[in-house]
Amino acid sequence: MTSILFVCTGNLYRSPIAAETFRERLVQDGRIGNWQVSSAGTWTTSGRKVPGDAVEIARSFGVNINGHMTRMLDAQMLEDADLVLVMEQGHKESIQVEFPFAKQKVHLLSQVLEDFAYDIPDPASARSEAREIIRDLVEMVRAGCGNIYRIAESV
Repeated sequence: MTSILFVCTGNLYRSPIAAETFRERLVQDGRIGNWQVSSAGTWTTSGRKVPGDAVEIARSFGVNINGHMTRMLDAQMLEDADLVLVMEQGHKESIQVEFPFAKQKVHLLSQVLEDFAYDIPDPASARSEAREIIRDLVEMVRAGCGNIYRIAESV
């Protein structure tokens, strides 16, 4: 079984939305039985509910994150993951410093999906742009999931 871990800061918007979008795509592609998909945050508290606007905006793009509870990233999650996809260069660097054993597993999501490295903005910090950020993230994951398949299956 291939394990994918999506990581952002608070595990409130980007990583749960990316994870659920990818999971839904796995179902559509008939691949779900061979994959485990999860998400976590580098700077959060486990067990928090996602904000209502995150649920509503995600739902407007066909993604259901209702019921998601935040999880703080830990060594076991990184150990269990075959591929770790992060939203920002800072996430990648901090994971590689704090958990050097996971260095080769950690990739910037934008680079994997679009072959171009850039940070995906945090809707929690850019509330007025949240809808656009989430729309772009959902579209990017849906369009680029084949790249995730390829990388994960070569690990």
